[in-house]
Amino acid sequence: MNNTLLEQLHHPDPVGIDLALFRTRLYRFSDDQRHYVLAEVLEERFIEGRTLQKTTLDYVTACLNRIRNTGSPLPFEADIADAEGIAVDTELRARRAFSLSEGEGVQRPQQIVCVLGAPRSGTSHLHNLLARTGRFAYFTTVTCWAWPARNLGVPQRKSFESMPDDVLHVDNKATRIIPGLVMPYEAEDVYARALPTYRHLAGHTYDIISATVADEPLLRYAIDDHMQAFDRTRFVTKSPFNAFRIRQLERLFGTAVRYIHIDRSREQVAQSLARNRFMFRHGGQELTHEQAYDLFSDAISASVPRERCRTVTLESLRCSPERVITDLLAWLDGEPGNQCWKVRSQAERTRPGTGSQDVENEGSQDMT
Repeated sequence: MNNTLLEQLHHPDPVGIDLALFRTRLYRFSDDQRHYVLAEVLEERFIEGRTLQKTTLDYVTACLNRIRNTGSPLPFEADIADAEGIAVDTELRARRAFSLSEGEGVQRPQQIVCVLGAPRSGTSHLHNLLARTGRFAYFTTVTCWAWPARNLGVPQRKSFESMPDDVLHVDNKATRIIPGLVMPYEAEDVYARALPTYRHLAGHTYDIISATVADEPLLRYAIDDHMQAFDRTRFVTKSPFNAFRIRQLERLFGTAVRYIHIDRSREQVAQSLARNRFMFRHGGQELTHEQAYDLFSDAISASVPRERCRTVTLESLRCSPERVITDLLAWLDGEPGNQCWKVRSQAERTRPGTGSQDVENEGSQDMT
């Protein structure tokens, strides 16, 4: 399996890409759990080498296009599941044991490490490197809000922790759309339901709104479920949108949270947002890519507890990844408050960067 996955890192199968995207997009943009079952079973059968019907693949493509254009998928088609021989009701019953139970107690994390940064700043790459240390549980590309860690136990899927280091040197746009490869992920299907802070309009277009706590048990349970699955008591997580959720995270988890802010130059972020067609609205206005950078960065500076936050730059992470990760782990293992918080001024943030190349391992698929 590992050899096959390594081959796919460099030569991904177009059908596999669509099936992986189909599953993660349905978790996020559909509330019909029959959709999830259909997507999971189709992807698992593809991994096994089974051929899917053309009408099924046409439906997958049409759903993805509908999500890109409108932000919502096509309705669930029972005929598609029937034609593939998928007993949806039976599959749903089998997943009940992995779902959130009312009144179920959860374990408080020993520590939550929250990676912060504007979109296209390197948050995914830093998240991958921290997850790779084996010290933390984390949300993954197979996390589903309805049954958070169920898919981690599916034998067709393999963790990136068992893969050679090649997996760290391929852009997340590739690693996150390979069926069978389980990568760290921001799991916005969980966060957007638990702590909503935007309206998804279409594609990579978002209207940023004030964050609220909508489903606290969902987030707590999802974190606990992953800690149990990984058998780890610390949790690392990332989402650029968490820049707007800091106050809510503080209210829910308090001093258990440590923050790592990864900073990339304003110019480089703006150029990457433009290349990847990200658009943001706020307060009824469409933002330029530079204004979007400012919105995310200023939200972090305004809300983060400085005694529990550490800033690193993308440049330093690229140049000396082992040193940066070692330093961060030492800080995370120590007592909070013994590190200074570096606040970049507006002049520093607008200073031209050293280049406009895209972030290594920062994927454009992260937030749709």
